[in-house]
Amino acid sequence: MRKLVFEISLALPAVAATAMVLQQVETGTERVSGDVPATLAMFASGTAVATSFLAELTARISGHPPLRRISAAMAVYALVVVPATAAGDGGDTATVLLATARHAAGLCTALLLLASASPYDRPRPWRLPGFRTPAGGSRGVAIALGCTLVAVLAAASAPEVAAPLVTSPLMGAAVSLLWVDAGLLMIASGLIRYRPVSAWTGVGVIAIISGHAPRLLLGEPIVSSVLLVPGMRLVGLLLILCVVLRVAFLVHRQITLDREQLRDARAEASQTRERMSEQVHELRNALAGVDGVAHLLALGEGGDVELDRAALRAALSAELGRMRALLDEGVSSRPEEPVRLAGLLRQLVLIRRTTGMRIDLSVEEDLASTAPHRVIAQVVTNVLANCERHAPGARVTVTAYRTGDQIRIRVHDDGPGVPPGQQEEVLRRGVKREGSPGQGIGLHLCRELLSAHGGRLRLVSAPPEEPGCTVLVDLPARPVRQGWAPLAHGTARGERPHTLGGDRAGA
Repeated sequence: MRKLVFEISLALPAVAATAMVLQQVETGTERVSGDVPATLAMFASGTAVATSFLAELTARISGHPPLRRISAAMAVYALVVVPATAAGDGGDTATVLLATARHAAGLCTALLLLASASPYDRPRPWRLPGFRTPAGGSRGVAIALGCTLVAVLAAASAPEVAAPLVTSPLMGAAVSLLWVDAGLLMIASGLIRYRPVSAWTGVGVIAIISGHAPRLLLGEPIVSSVLLVPGMRLVGLLLILCVVLRVAFLVHRQITLDREQLRDARAEASQTRERMSEQVHELRNALAGVDGVAHLLALGEGGDVELDRAALRAALSAELGRMRALLDEGVSSRPEEPVRLAGLLRQLVLIRRTTGMRIDLSVEEDLASTAPHRVIAQVVTNVLANCERHAPGARVTVTAYRTGDQIRIRVHDDGPGVPPGQQEEVLRRGVKREGSPGQGIGLHLCRELLSAHGGRLRLVSAPPEEPGCTVLVDLPARPVRQGWAPLAHGTARGERPHTLGGDRAGA
């Protein structure tokens, strides 16, 4: 607020000083070239047209009604007031008609500028085609030009009556006084309500009308000025153009910020959808195992299959815990300790066997990995679920062994396999074979998870003597001497969790 008041208080004296300088130049020069007024009028008209176009465009983008009224005022000023003033005096009838057009258009321009100081806008548009937008610049221009045309036609029908009125110095003074009132009101409204557009437009209006003051005080027609009136008119219009340019720049910057925020929001929404689809995918795999375990536990004691209920309950508890971890993804937890793979793989294989899969498991006992427990469980579950989904009825072999500073989990099924050369393509997100029931995100997600924790997932071509699909899961290994995490799901070290059908037998 204080900054705006300070700027306006400096601008008004600068406008007055500019008018005084132009007045001194005009009176101190014996003869000013006749091309100067025409050139200044041409630049003024072009500036007004540019201001009108830019203000209307900015108003349509930002929805700012005062800018539309400023646009209409500048259009009328450029189309009628500037040409009528620059034309000067002609014959008697021409003088009357030009003066009538100048005064009528000047009055309409001042009224439009006064209206721009008000934020009011009609709540509903007009019903006339082409004038539906409330407070549109086109409607203001049409009304002003219509009023001007009516005034000119009235003057043309009775020039002897109109001549004393429109050529009277009092008429020029009245129109100029209305312009002064419009400028001062816009400055006051802009300062009180902190509307820089209104305040600076008011300064431009004062600059335009300040060129008329000396001629009006001397009782001379303003069209007789060759430098002061056209010069101050151009200064005022340039001020208004600068105001509109500033608003257009602010609107453009806001639109750019809004687009960036929208792009960020879309990216965040896309990431959220991806996370949700990944969670749904993992929960679906986990639910399949839980359903199988629950079905077996519901058979009772006298069933056809001999069950180790303690092992099944432990596996069920582990799978439910993994589901809770999936739902609580992102919640901070304490750092995980090395994971012993033998017990974990036995439980994961047991879960999948309850769904009817035939799985053989071979795992070295002294295997531990630094990868998180949930990541290993999620990856192995995904790979086994893919075997069940894409190779139903196939026999699956799971082998875990140490190779250098890594642990390798090899999962092989004797199903149809992956066509040669498409192993890498299958690991891309959303890629799946034709007719596949999956979503094409499981293996991609597994590869991303392993990569984030120092692991790796690959699909390799099966040898001719061993057809099917082979998946290699490499995990970072932890030496035995560096300690073990507590065995998951209540299994003590050295114990071998009971499984459905044993490690080497399929379900």
